[in-house]
Amino acid sequence: MNSRNTSAHSRLIEEFKASFLKDLRSYFRYPAWVVGEFLSTPLWFFFFALGVTLFVPVASATTSSGPATPGFSYFFFGFVFIILFSTSVWGVGQSVRNEQESGTLEQFFLAPANRATLILGRWARIFITDSLIIGYVTVLLYLLGGTAVALLNPTLFLLSVGLYELSLIGFGLFMAGLTMRIKAYNSVGNLIFFGYMIFTGSLFPITVLPQPIRYISMLIPFTYLNDLMRHAALGTSMILPETLEYVVAILAAVGMLIFGFVAFNKIEQEARVKGSIATS
Repeated sequence: MNSRNTSAHSRLIEEFKASFLKDLRSYFRYPAWVVGEFLSTPLWFFFFALGVTLFVPVASATTSSGPATPGFSYFFFGFVFIILFSTSVWGVGQSVRNEQESGTLEQFFLAPANRATLILGRWARIFITDSLIIGYVTVLLYLLGGTAVALLNPTLFLLSVGLYELSLIGFGLFMAGLTMRIKAYNSVGNLIFFGYMIFTGSLFPITVLPQPIRYISMLIPFTYLNDLMRHAALGTSMILPETLEYVVAILAAVGMLIFGFVAFNKIEQEARVKGSIATS
């Protein structure tokens, strides 16, 4: 066993743990924010879900097994995708911007620790919070309407969620680096967030989009990850042949993870050279 590598791995784990606990303590420092998050997120879901229930046809998605999938279930998993995606844009990326504006980002990056593990600690805390909110809403749906959320293939769903989270980590690191490049982060973040909802099939099948716009959707990795998760949960038909979509989803997740790490390190090095890390 290589003790030097073991020591390096142990240090990374300790750094990640310290970053996670730091963010957890900061999060619970403001109880009103915690309560507000757990109340407001389900409220906006039920607000839009009411419209879906009233105006969306009962059969809104074709399934591979034949029967159609209720529009409400389709919308629910869109809600799940959007909450998890917001981790990258408003969780990881925005946290770096907040550090930058408060004047603590420079100390954050001068710490004798791997910057990626510091950011991943933030991601881990938000992932746990989001999972609790999703579980909370799922239970509420069952208690209020007696409706259990469909999950036809739990194993495939968990595997697809794992791939999705790998891609979100990579994209989150890219967004974190982007905060050191641009000042109008909120504007860019909004464009990316709403673009995700429109082009990736998160709330509706991409087949309803005009043909030219559909080509844009087919170029976005998240489109296939959303499609795979929804297929695992609801049995909806897949964009690509099944085996090919598995391959594309795996390559998309791993590729985005690698891209995120490379992009973040490159942007950080350039910011150090230019002395622009702490510039807001």
